[in-house]
Amino acid sequence: LPISKRLFADFEKQYTQLDKNKRIILVCHTGPMGDASGQFLKTKGYEQVLQWLRQNRQRGWGKFPGDKPDEEITKIVGMVLHGSQGGWRAKIQLLSQARHFSYMILSLGERAVPGLEGPTPEEILLPTVLEDRVLAKLPLYGRPVVIAASLLASDSQEGIRKGIQYLLETQMPDGSWSEDIIVTSLAILAIRRQSSYPERIEKAGRWLVQKQYPSGGWPAFDQLKIWAVGWAVCIFGETTQRLTDIPWLNQAVDWLKRGQNADGSYGSTPPFTHPDLDDTAVALIGLHQVGEENHLGVNLLKQLQNTDGSWGTFPSFQGIPPHISSEFPVYIPSVDVSIHVLEALWRRSRSQDERIWRGLNWILSQQDDQGAFPASWFEGPVYSTAQALELLSKWKFSWERWNTARRILGARKKGLEFLIKAQKNDGGWGSVVETGLALSGLLRYTKVVPRDVFDKGVRNLLSVQNSNGSFEPSYQGIYAKGWNYEEPLTTALTAIRALQRYRQIYKG
Repeated sequence: LPISKRLFADFEKQYTQLDKNKRIILVCHTGPMGDASGQFLKTKGYEQVLQWLRQNRQRGWGKFPGDKPDEEITKIVGMVLHGSQGGWRAKIQLLSQARHFSYMILSLGERAVPGLEGPTPEEILLPTVLEDRVLAKLPLYGRPVVIAASLLASDSQEGIRKGIQYLLETQMPDGSWSEDIIVTSLAILAIRRQSSYPERIEKAGRWLVQKQYPSGGWPAFDQLKIWAVGWAVCIFGETTQRLTDIPWLNQAVDWLKRGQNADGSYGSTPPFTHPDLDDTAVALIGLHQVGEENHLGVNLLKQLQNTDGSWGTFPSFQGIPPHISSEFPVYIPSVDVSIHVLEALWRRSRSQDERIWRGLNWILSQQDDQGAFPASWFEGPVYSTAQALELLSKWKFSWERWNTARRILGARKKGLEFLIKAQKNDGGWGSVVETGLALSGLLRYTKVVPRDVFDKGVRNLLSVQNSNGSFEPSYQGIYAKGWNYEEPLTTALTAIRALQRYRQIYKG
């Protein structure tokens, strides 16, 4: 697999930047949604982003580069470009569209992540949205964006005053709101309505400028550093017995340890993002792979298991990251999150904690008649099904849990049948992420899966690899209601693991 060697070398080069920059530099592909919302604030990259938006026009704008035009997003970008033309009339017209802009932000996307439906259209109006019963329908991470967008549409002076006070109280020490491009942009717009708090606006503006890419674009939200580094440590840790064999591994492990919140949780980008149990689980998966125990994180995951055995994504918390204490409620129960948590918790023996068995039984109950498992944070059933097969391959038979063992065997069989049937004529399973995960999961079952399935899958992966080692993006990751993203390092990592396992098994 000569082309994969370039990808290994590229990763080593990127992670050696740890020494120089004292942080991991990760790149997320951008989309017009993140850029358009950010450009109401004029920055030194203003002209550059306008050029980027014009270059990515294809009879309109979609959710990401190359996407089919979306009517609402095209309206937003059009408003921004018109307001950028200069002159007081254009600026007044742009500001007059703030109400319409906020409605579009709140209604983008026709489908929602299960559990992320949130308040009704009537409840998001100020001052109602600030009532405890309404806020309780939203994870803490999602509250600032709803309140900021509601501020732009409000005529209630009392509601505006309370809404701005909420934003001032929730601004992070780095100037952002939740280290999120869209939320921070909307918050700036909302606060500027009052023509006050210039220091807060300037601080947020500096944060936005720092996050702009050289191309002129912005991501929808800040980079998934914990996620990518956790998976990198896990995947490269599979291939070595000594961390010193891979120069950046020790540095990445130390970085993960420093990025942990006081309660054991992790956010997507330390030190100021809100806790996320999916990021927490992936960080622990990486640490455990290289022999680093993390009892604080393990105990937190056990404490925040839902009563039905599942795990959700966003815990509530007290304090300001990184000095926080996570607590219930935890929003958005998820198969993919629960799989990652169990990967982080399981012990390599027949004896398992009761919480783990409850979690495993909940996951098994989510499998459909075709053998697939649903996903919350990625489009399509391949994502969770492949990872479920990976997880289920590690559970050892136990007479004490005979009924669960029987269910595991049945779930494996149905899952294998689904994935093999889902392979496309080109050898892949759709996106690079799906193909990489499917191959990795199936490679745990080489005794029952024909080799031809793997050969075709590997050829597909190599056919969509770029000359610099990266892979074609799919933008199937789900950021929020109807919004998608691509994290290219994660995409590459799924391919790396599949290629590693294939080469190890077949010595090719």
